[in-house]
Amino acid sequence: MAQVLKDEIRERILIAALDEFYERGYQLAAMRNIATNAQIPTGLIYSYYKNKADLFDAILRPVLYDWERVLTAGGEDDKKHLNAEIYGLSKAETECLLNLFDHRKEFIILIDKSDGTKYECEKERFVKDIEAHLLKHRDDASADAVFIHIIANNFVDGLMQIMYHYKGKEWAIMILHKLSKMYLSGIGL
Repeated sequence: MAQVLKDEIRERILIAALDEFYERGYQLAAMRNIATNAQIPTGLIYSYYKNKADLFDAILRPVLYDWERVLTAGGEDDKKHLNAEIYGLSKAETECLLNLFDHRKEFIILIDKSDGTKYECEKERFVKDIEAHLLKHRDDASADAVFIHIIANNFVDGLMQIMYHYKGKEWAIMILHKLSKMYLSGIGL
């Protein structure tokens, strides 16, 4: 019985922390606010997480990917542009993005609200990994590298807009499909 109570407290802490980090970002988030919203004493959080950074890591766990590995997981046979659920994306890329839709708040926190943490450059890393992937798989070898960088950056910004304005998974897939088709077909992928 005691273990159930501990798991319930941990879950309340995670839910309250997710809301606090989403609303305030890492730097302005306060452990006392998390404790208040979890309906526990502030000190009890430290029985579960050694500090705010450790709690932040726990919140982001569902959306931490080795983007380079995800982007290279699908082979050419896996990229059926016209038959894919999301235009031009491999099964691994699509599964990753579907998971991100399930964890929108966490992804928004990771990309837009992680200043002052080891994740504060995650958006740039994500853009660079997409950029490297596009450069590797482009049909037009003469395509300008800056142009490819712009496409990668705009794709991530578009993905973030889908996350912020989310209207359901079906809607998000449809918008992401259109976004991918617009960007990827225009650069010959």
